[in-house]
Amino acid sequence: MSIVRTFLTAWRQASSRQAPLLAAGVAFYLFLSLFPALIAAVSIYGLVADPATVADQTARISDALPADAASLINGQIEQLTSAPSSSLGLGAVIAIVLAVYAASGGIGNLVTAINQLYGLQDTRSFIARKALALGLTAAGVVFGLVAISLVAVVPAVLDVVDVVPGVRLLANALRWVVLAGGITIAIGVLYRVAPDRPSTSGIVNRGVLIAAALWLLVSLGFSLYVDLFGNYSKTYGALAGVVVLLLWLWIGMYAILLGACVEAAREHIVTRETLSEDEHLARQRSQDAEVAAGLDRFTEELDEKLRH
Repeated sequence: MSIVRTFLTAWRQASSRQAPLLAAGVAFYLFLSLFPALIAAVSIYGLVADPATVADQTARISDALPADAASLINGQIEQLTSAPSSSLGLGAVIAIVLAVYAASGGIGNLVTAINQLYGLQDTRSFIARKALALGLTAAGVVFGLVAISLVAVVPAVLDVVDVVPGVRLLANALRWVVLAGGITIAIGVLYRVAPDRPSTSGIVNRGVLIAAALWLLVSLGFSLYVDLFGNYSKTYGALAGVVVLLLWLWIGMYAILLGACVEAAREHIVTRETLSEDEHLARQRSQDAEVAAGLDRFTEELDEKLRH
């Protein structure tokens, strides 16, 4: 299947299966899961670093978000890190387990949405689905900690260690490249394990690359739009941060779900839409063949008349 046909099939399937609506639902549940995930991440980070530095380091991560959304997340992180360090350490195990379990609800709904767009009915048991959601959530928390290390800790290390001129610039560029690669692999793992179907393909495929590129581009574009032209504070007041964060999550989830549709089309997952399209193409090819045969007969008859 060509790239153009794959993307068109994916676009039709996303539209017919209400991908924007599914993305909105997933974004809402992820919003509810975001702050438990922050609790888990801050609790883990507080075990190995001074909690007072968490807010400063995570602020560099949130700089990639729209300003209103970043202020909402940074405010929550500051409240978490203002707790005594002893409470972060002693209650870490219980807090992390409860926070990961609470945050897994959003990931579980994302898995359900991906199966819906694949046209698959998830036949796995509740325990298997919950275990998958918990595993993906825990992996997401670990990925967030790695991202903080790349974006915030690496520059701090470079400030302390004397480096050769030019190495700092290269390191600053490489950390964003590595972060983008990590996002791509994370989406690939999600597409590999979320659909209830056997998969023999690799982790990084066409749909994964499209989803990662779309997610990065629309996130950057939306952040620039909100910071430069958007004025949600006048319309929504104190709720501006919540609204902007929900919109950012919705755009990102739509990109991921569209990429899932591309993967479904690439893997030739059979749905009503693909069957209908195949029948249409078969009829079109049959008509083209009849027209071509008619032209051949006409040409032969014309040549024969000209010879006589």
